[in-house]
Amino acid sequence: MKLEFEKYLESQSFSEESMSIISEGIKCYKIGAYRASFLMSYYFFLKVLKERLEQSKHAKPDSLDLRTWRELLRKTNDDTVWDQTVFETTQWKLPDGRSKIYLINNDLREDMVYWRRKRNDCAHSKDNIISYPHVESFWLFIQSNLNKFIVNGGREALLDKFRLHFDSRYTKPGLKYDYLIQPIPLVVDKRDIAGLLKDIDEILEEKASYLYIDDKESVYYAFWNNIACSSNEDINKGFINFITSSQELFIKFITVFPEKLLMCTSQTVLIREFWKEKLFSREVKGSDAFWDLSISLLRNNIIDESEIAKFVRKLAFSGQYRRLERNHIEYLRSLAFFKYIKLHLFENDLFTQAPNGYNNANANRNLIIFYLKNESLDKVVVESLNTLFKGLTYGEFFDAFNKFKRENPDFVNSFVTIAENEGLKLAPIFGEEDTEETEE
Repeated sequence: MKLEFEKYLESQSFSEESMSIISEGIKCYKIGAYRASFLMSYYFFLKVLKERLEQSKHAKPDSLDLRTWRELLRKTNDDTVWDQTVFETTQWKLPDGRSKIYLINNDLREDMVYWRRKRNDCAHSKDNIISYPHVESFWLFIQSNLNKFIVNGGREALLDKFRLHFDSRYTKPGLKYDYLIQPIPLVVDKRDIAGLLKDIDEILEEKASYLYIDDKESVYYAFWNNIACSSNEDINKGFINFITSSQELFIKFITVFPEKLLMCTSQTVLIREFWKEKLFSREVKGSDAFWDLSISLLRNNIIDESEIAKFVRKLAFSGQYRRLERNHIEYLRSLAFFKYIKLHLFENDLFTQAPNGYNNANANRNLIIFYLKNESLDKVVVESLNTLFKGLTYGEFFDAFNKFKRENPDFVNSFVTIAENEGLKLAPIFGEEDTEETEE
């Protein structure tokens, strides 16, 4: 029966030389030679790091000068000091705490010191007991963290990895890209993450030009969703700084991640321009997030109180009403949303003057049906529609209204009742012929 660690090794791509070392360590583990097993596992770990350093010889970390880098590579090829040299590379750090060599944090640096001590216990036959839990714990450490010990070739090296990963000529589409996200807060200072994300976005735009960020089945969306929802606080803040760096980027991302709106409100100039103007652009109005963004702006008092009425009035004639959820409709009703629609459609003689009345009805057919579906009838609405239908016998609105009427018999009953109470002669569409005589 294979150990879980053996299954992990099979899923990776380690060199033959490294695998020969760890294979010996596993054999020692299975016969109970735990000190030997730990030693071989430890040297396997260092061997992998040594190989990564050698593979990165042309991608020197920015934190090292060329002379130091060359001397380091020379020592890693010296059989008498290579293991000590590689271990020391895990401990080198910058003044801000970041590793000079790898994309690791301070916790992993301290863990390496601990495992080095355990290695010494094994090598020098010290009194400390070494048993299978130590070996298994180290294996778990390898499984969890070896992928984080990536040589930090700097910002440009990471961007090159993005170019390769998202270019189908070099990388098979669909492969995991987690290894690209994890280094982001380690490659650059947290203040520069927004700039790095901008560069990454430009690469994705170029390499994945056939994909769209609002296509939730695409790798383009999946990548940015992982960034937007990252548990890393620095990446989260960097993402917000990135999308608020321009109105163009803000619209591109906020229409896909509307839940991030409240995290952007400190950018008062950008947010005001957004709700005053950009929200009502075709690009935003046509997005799935239009109503969520609009409601969020209102509910969270982002819009000045003195400007709410004007904003709601503008909303009343915007967007795709079919995307409005019931809770949105009830909230908008409390802000006189439907009163503005009623005033525009039925209280301003929009339909009573032929032929413009017919044209207006056809142009506003979706808004009229939306209103009738969500508001009760009254004398004003009934009179306006009844007058319109006395002359309107065909057209887009006529067909849409007929369909609505067939599907809503209660509406017809209410309409007829109000018309009769007001002494109105019903238009033919309601089942009665208009036999009103024309006075000579």
